[in-house]
Amino acid sequence: MSRTTHRLLAVLVEEAAGQVLATPAYAGRGIDRKRFAEANRSDLLLVIARAGTLRGELAERYAADLAADHALLRDLTGPDPAVAEQAAVRLAVDPRALVPAQVRPAPKPAPTVDERRAERAARTLAEVKAARDLARGRLEWATRERDAARQELEAALTDRDEALAVIESLRAQLEVERRRGGDLLHAADVLARAARPAPPDGDPREREQRGEGAEQVTSRLTGALATAGVDPGAFLAVLDAMRVPSPPPPARTRRRDISLVPLGGGTDIGGSCMLVEVGDVRILVDAGLRSRQLLSEVGPPEIAVARAGRIDAVVVTHAHNDHAGYVPALLADHPALPVICTPDTAALLPTMWADSVKVFERARRAELAAGVAAALPYGPIEAGAARRGIRTAEFGTEVEVHDGVTVELFPAGHILGAAGVVVRAGSSRVVVTGDVSDQPQATVPGLVLADSARGADLLVIESTHCRPGGSPRAFEVQNFLATVAETVAAGGRVLVPAFALGRAQEVALTLRRHLPDVPVLVDGMARQITRIYEQQSEGGDSPLRIFGGQVREVPPDRRRELMASFRRGVVITTSGMLTAGPAVQWARSILPDPAAALLLAGYQDEESPGAALLALADGEETRFLMDTETIEVKARIARFGLSAHADRKGLVSIVNSAAAAEVMLVHGLPGPQREFADHLGRLGKRVVPTRRWQS
Repeated sequence: MSRTTHRLLAVLVEEAAGQVLATPAYAGRGIDRKRFAEANRSDLLLVIARAGTLRGELAERYAADLAADHALLRDLTGPDPAVAEQAAVRLAVDPRALVPAQVRPAPKPAPTVDERRAERAARTLAEVKAARDLARGRLEWATRERDAARQELEAALTDRDEALAVIESLRAQLEVERRRGGDLLHAADVLARAARPAPPDGDPREREQRGEGAEQVTSRLTGALATAGVDPGAFLAVLDAMRVPSPPPPARTRRRDISLVPLGGGTDIGGSCMLVEVGDVRILVDAGLRSRQLLSEVGPPEIAVARAGRIDAVVVTHAHNDHAGYVPALLADHPALPVICTPDTAALLPTMWADSVKVFERARRAELAAGVAAALPYGPIEAGAARRGIRTAEFGTEVEVHDGVTVELFPAGHILGAAGVVVRAGSSRVVVTGDVSDQPQATVPGLVLADSARGADLLVIESTHCRPGGSPRAFEVQNFLATVAETVAAGGRVLVPAFALGRAQEVALTLRRHLPDVPVLVDGMARQITRIYEQQSEGGDSPLRIFGGQVREVPPDRRRELMASFRRGVVITTSGMLTAGPAVQWARSILPDPAAALLLAGYQDEESPGAALLALADGEETRFLMDTETIEVKARIARFGLSAHADRKGLVSIVNSAAAAEVMLVHGLPGPQREFADHLGRLGKRVVPTRRWQS
């Protein structure tokens, strides 16, 4: 074959390689076109034969060369797809197909019968091999298209889920505004301002407080009162009585029996739920979800005990799903059940519940594919109904649940809105900390133990990090910042998979304050939660400014563009364990990059991809299976303990400050809990077993 013909065929194959490498399945991988063409010559010949548009482009672009060259190349680029495919198969299996006729060897003597049989057998074998290679090529191509389609579907589902989360967040805000507008106390306040005579000096500040159109409202109200024969002074006194709560009745000092039993999250982490009973008054403190369970078992393991009788209230310590994610399922059975929490937690819960619905839907598809009959614990309707059942309570305000049994919330640190709970019945008191942090963080201050929480009959305290040892959180934060600064200074990217609620905002604000010149992108559900953090802190003593400067959001429609163009800085995104969400898409892009780093900032479940990636980093293996794709890991992998839980020293300090008669350890693992209980015992504390307790 002449050099010209050989080169023309190589050029045609390289053109086809360029078309394939431009598809989404290969875009951004930096694959050398010439090497790809040489390695996939047979498959690319078939691509030319089957892609009519590509054949037309090649025929037009190389018309002069093709007119003077071998007929097979003209067939390959011709308009007839069947002829083109025959030419492609022949070029793939016959190395002498392009040998010019004038240099072909002289014909041999007529073959013998045995030679003809051997020739037919060889030809048959060659055809079988060609058919086999063709089938292999088709299979490989179909496999690539399938994997690309799966990634496209995953990205589309992620974008859809984020859009739904935004919608639910907006609906929650709208519901708050509607309720605020229709609130009875708010209406009483408006009427009281209208009924009270305006000051004679016409103070402009008073006019501003009374609101636009106040004179018209006052005129209509005065007329209505006159028509009804109601004295304006008496009417104003009624409104003032509504607006100013009457003093609480004298506190009951008699002792009342109170009991507590963990229904979930006692000697494990997840599905937290404490049942507190005083006579026939029954209160749940938290009702959380458990991860990696069948849909029929995601709630607290002993929740049937609570459902078997009346429930007077659910007190939610904070919005994390392992403490609050099961609440809508309870309200589906008890529609009038009040959900008591802080205003910040109330703002976060609708977004978290909407996200749980999407997780349930994905899990149901997986269970149905495995032949398991799957029913959702709750859906969008139940989540919306639960939102309407929320009753907010400020820190330090005692709320009566029923028959003199009250609850009071106090700041627990941990995340925005997190609260500890004091349950009081007469002189009996039980304190449940929920998840707690005694140390201040970038986004929230630390625990502030209420006076009412001191000297209680029982302190129920979490024990997530009760093991001895471990680095102080401040030391971990400094190491994290140093690793980020080193990676970015060298021109690299850092991926931080983080929990959407709490950890993502903490990391983003820490980076903004300590590394203000480092670009930071916030992606996934963390974007919506961050906006709630900023909205809830507006007007307070310490408003949070997380977005701004070098910290910005990733619009879903620009994620792919930024994955290709964002080469220096930090990406914070969900999920924290790399189980789903944009973190998986970013990891595919970042893990093969030797200049990049993936920094895990929190707890990794033993069966999570994050834990598997940490194990890989500790060994010699470099290939990591993410979904259906095997990735060559070249990025740096590390984990930092940026925990929002009190460590052992902090837990001891809280127990000492609370000075309860007895202590129960929950939200931890049995082995570390036993060791910590022994430690507290040596300090003179009475630690009771994690089971039913009675005063």
